[in-house]
Amino acid sequence: MKAIGLLCVAVCLLGVTSGLSTTLGQEPSPGAAAAKPAVYIAPGRLIKRVDPVYPSGAKTKYVQGTVAMTATIAADGTVKDIKVTSGNVLFTKAAADAVAQWRFEPYRVEGVATDVSRSIEVNFALASGVPQISGDVVEPNSMTQGPGAVGRAPLPPPPAGVLRISGRVMATMLDKKVNPVYPPDSIAVDAQGAVVLLATIKKSGEVSDVQVLSGPQRFRDAAMDAVKQWHYQPYVIEGQAVDVQTTIKLEFAPPAH
Repeated sequence: MKAIGLLCVAVCLLGVTSGLSTTLGQEPSPGAAAAKPAVYIAPGRLIKRVDPVYPSGAKTKYVQGTVAMTATIAADGTVKDIKVTSGNVLFTKAAADAVAQWRFEPYRVEGVATDVSRSIEVNFALASGVPQISGDVVEPNSMTQGPGAVGRAPLPPPPAGVLRISGRVMATMLDKKVNPVYPPDSIAVDAQGAVVLLATIKKSGEVSDVQVLSGPQRFRDAAMDAVKQWHYQPYVIEGQAVDVQTTIKLEFAPPAH
């Protein structure tokens, strides 16, 4: 891999083409046809990037261009079935050779690692006549900004008289924690994922009004059942305990053997 600063490569993962069209963790709206639960898709994350070598022939002639490809992000995070759909022939081999070495955290559909077809663009550009490397992987909005994507969509307002407190703050006040039970039927498919909940902590420290914000359907009941048994130290303001609302994130993974 050439040193950072030798070429400009802007990369954009454009869209899922494998038919996974549902939004991230979105709850079905009342009256929706067939009332089917939304499918929760956890986007893959690029964890190893190899930058392409700017071809010397293109560099000396100050040629720039974009190579468009389709590829499959496999369930093990490798990139396979790369096909160039457009681009200057001076760049196509360099782009494909680099992308073939990329590695991702796999995309997970309802917690299960799944092959996903994606479009990838690699842009070769010259800055002030000197090749440079820049750019990051950018996920499409449909995969990261769905209504159920925590941190992307605004949370519903808390009930009247209830303060919203950071999950990190409330974690320091937890005095009874019950771990969720990993569903036995998820072991065979090596399902993993996180469930994010929104819960109200009463003045007494008891948990109530637990609702799911996002996460695989297979883990949601277990997450809610566990958190409802938690107990916190009362949150006190000016000597008075008050009701608060907070977010709670629970990670699920198969038990270690």
